[in-house]
Amino acid sequence: MALKTVQERRKAPRVEFQGRAEVEVPKLQSPLAANSLNFSEGGACMRLQEALDVRSSITIRLFVQPRGKPLECEGRVAWVIQRLDLRNTPPFLYDVGVEFIDPSSRLRQFASRIGLTLRPSSELSALSSVAGRRSTWSALQPALINGRRYEPRLTQEQSPDNRWHLIVTVDGVPCFSHRYPLERKALESWKQFKRQAILSASRTTR
Repeated sequence: MALKTVQERRKAPRVEFQGRAEVEVPKLQSPLAANSLNFSEGGACMRLQEALDVRSSITIRLFVQPRGKPLECEGRVAWVIQRLDLRNTPPFLYDVGVEFIDPSSRLRQFASRIGLTLRPSSELSALSSVAGRRSTWSALQPALINGRRYEPRLTQEQSPDNRWHLIVTVDGVPCFSHRYPLERKALESWKQFKRQAILSASRTTR
């Protein structure tokens, strides 16, 4: 098991978990392998090959020690983004954000060892209501590529660092989400996204 702290312009650090992790979903018979898993003070973000239902309850298992009992984290799915920028043919990849539900003492101890202090969901909700207000900037135009509508939405978050949040939907389904320190970076990313979509479309129509 390995951990890596990612330095970002955030109030709280984000720590990547590079060991084995899996997700138990009540409606599925077998657990899902979680990739690209990272933790923050209020939850986790992971990449799956399965779209989970928003607000559904799940269990994350972390195999911190190769032969030890896995660490279990109870959580609720907060958001799901389909990543067509990473793979545009099945099986698709999904970035899934999870909010912790009543973190256990063992989870809090683990978080403390890796330099995180878990916050109650009620406290995080209060912070989000103050720092998460956004003003929308809507000068980006949608694109029609190979019969599919790609629609960007760019907003500037009213927070201490005023980051620009770019979300791209394809036929109404969110497929890309990323934050940038500068508006110029977000615009460049949208242009690059369109170029990749056009290139992918040209390959599939040959």
